[in-house]
Amino acid sequence: MSKKFTYLFLALLLPGLIFAFLRKFGKNEFNIPVYYETGVDDVPGSCGSYPIPYLVPDSVMQIMNTENKPVLFVTDSSLVVKKNLDRLKSELKESFTVVWADPDRHERWPDCVFLLQKPWTAALVDTQGQIRGYYTPVTREEADRLTVELRILLKQY
Repeated sequence: MSKKFTYLFLALLLPGLIFAFLRKFGKNEFNIPVYYETGVDDVPGSCGSYPIPYLVPDSVMQIMNTENKPVLFVTDSSLVVKKNLDRLKSELKESFTVVWADPDRHERWPDCVFLLQKPWTAALVDTQGQIRGYYTPVTREEADRLTVELRILLKQY
């Protein structure tokens, strides 16, 4: 009986000790990718050439008035997308900027600046002008993925 009790005690104690050790000394860090560090491979037809690494031009960043915050450039202004992004803004406060595409003013931005391709309707850009992700925030899952990746990005900066 005492051998069984000892084995049971050790079987329960060992995972607890490992958990406590990892909790105290372990570090969970995630990273989101930086797109186009080695250049733009699939250049849209009428957009010209791109520098290596590709960054969103400073002139565009200034027009968007980013206030040194990450930017989410969005082309889909449907009610569902607005609802999902409102939820995201309420969770993360004013820690990022949303720029809605205006077809009259930003005619070439989706294709030539943010390199959006179907099915993506939103691009996340960090404060240095690097594209960090593409999203379709019309679904809850994509909005949640955007939330997680934006939190990781905010933690890095």
